[in-house]
Amino acid sequence: MIDAIVGVKGSGKTPLMLEEMSEELKEEGANIVFIEYGKRLESVVPYHVRLIDITEYPVRGYDGLLAFLAGLNAKDYDISHIYIDSIHKVTGDYNNDHLADFFRELQKLAKDVDNRITITISAELDSLPDSVKAYARKN
Repeated sequence: MIDAIVGVKGSGKTPLMLEEMSEELKEEGANIVFIEYGKRLESVVPYHVRLIDITEYPVRGYDGLLAFLAGLNAKDYDISHIYIDSIHKVTGDYNNDHLADFFRELQKLAKDVDNRITITISAELDSLPDSVKAYARKN
């Protein structure tokens, strides 16, 4: 399952993800991965969460990220939830048509590996393609 937390910069998307992670860690068998761009959150992400700074890996674009996520799941087959903060920064691609293609392929991967994936998108909801809006959380 994929869902997206959408809002303009500074609207509280990342704190919401951090709060959810803390609650989810209380569940037995939780194996959570958090992907960010840069090391801005390493002091606030719970220590039981695997924190990945994507800048430490040669991952560029949506295809690169998709391959990276597939590799994570190949190595660690029991990941329960992957959080991706600031998808545009992580990929370096701000083209929303590319984002729509990525979501379509990511949905297939999430189903195949039985992951839940939550992504933050810094944008106005109305600026996103309809296929991406379908994954946006309803407030």
